[in-house]
Amino acid sequence: AGPPMKQPDEIDISIGSQFAICGVVAGMLAREGWPVPLAGLAAVAGGGLLGAVNGGLVAGLGLPAIVVTLATSVIAREALRWLTEGVWVQGLPRGFQWLGLGQEAGRFAIPILALAVWAAVAWGVRAVAAGRAVYATGSEPEAARLAGIRPRRVVFAGFVLMGGLVGLAAL
Repeated sequence: AGPPMKQPDEIDISIGSQFAICGVVAGMLAREGWPVPLAGLAAVAGGGLLGAVNGGLVAGLGLPAIVVTLATSVIAREALRWLTEGVWVQGLPRGFQWLGLGQEAGRFAIPILALAVWAAVAWGVRAVAAGRAVYATGSEPEAARLAGIRPRRVVFAGFVLMGGLVGLAAL
């Protein structure tokens, strides 16, 4: 049956907390009058920042990803609960829902956007050197390092990218 599969080294269990924070950030900014595209960019940037914190602790300090992301998940969840006092964001502008496009256009735009992001990521991991570096690092970090890839940078970039995508999903 072949050699046993290598267990993944990195897993991020803080995605749910990141999702909640990014959604609240986007909602609060929209409520304050920010245009939906800017609130969306803030949500993506916020997700990237949260991913950078996890990536810095995992790739930079070499801490186990499961421990780091469990800790950041709890910290993020409790910080959000404290910030919002346990109440969801209310008073959102009418144009905030459905990416600001309205229900009719938004319900078509959201799946199209999701497919476009999926296609871009699928293409990127196959056709772009950085994407192939992710595969190499995930398969065997030491071999990737010997091939000239910097696994710690790849892991850090992976956490940042996934955080940004969580911010987009939260929007």
